[in-house]
Amino acid sequence: MTKLPFALVNCGKPADLRIEVYSHIRTESLDGVAYVCSAHPNAATDAITAAGFTTAMARMTRDVERRCGFVHVFPTGALAAGDRHPRWCGRDGCDRGREHRSRISDVDTNQPEASIVILRLVQTTAAEPVVVMTATDGTASDQVVLSIGQARALRYRLGALVDAAERGRATDGAS
Repeated sequence: MTKLPFALVNCGKPADLRIEVYSHIRTESLDGVAYVCSAHPNAATDAITAAGFTTAMARMTRDVERRCGFVHVFPTGALAAGDRHPRWCGRDGCDRGREHRSRISDVDTNQPEASIVILRLVQTTAAEPVVVMTATDGTASDQVVLSIGQARALRYRLGALVDAAERGRATDGAS
């Protein structure tokens, strides 16, 4: 039995709707299907999305009989028992590298910049996740590893600096 990251109302009535459950990283991968009666689609969708998954509603086919609250878990999806990947993991080469890595997040301003900056989450098997920031300037490349706490503090400090820069720009033009 798989322990799910969300709980659904289990009223036992015949299901009228099918809710497809997708992981938030790979929306093209169907992880499971939840079945609900006509009274509980909103509660089910709210519980599933609060757990970090996306949903798509579908009608029940006539030949399928399920009860409200039943969830079918696909063995290859993120809901499967024994899934050792964090939800943010890109699932590419984890076994080879012995670490989980998210997909790369580009810091792109849509204009030419002096350096290219990319971010990603990384977690070795025995450690907490960290944020890895790589900056490339021509042929040179530097990497900074931040704890989640440092990344959180940096997010707020950067926000304050950007706000201050924008306020300074607004007052420069007012003279």
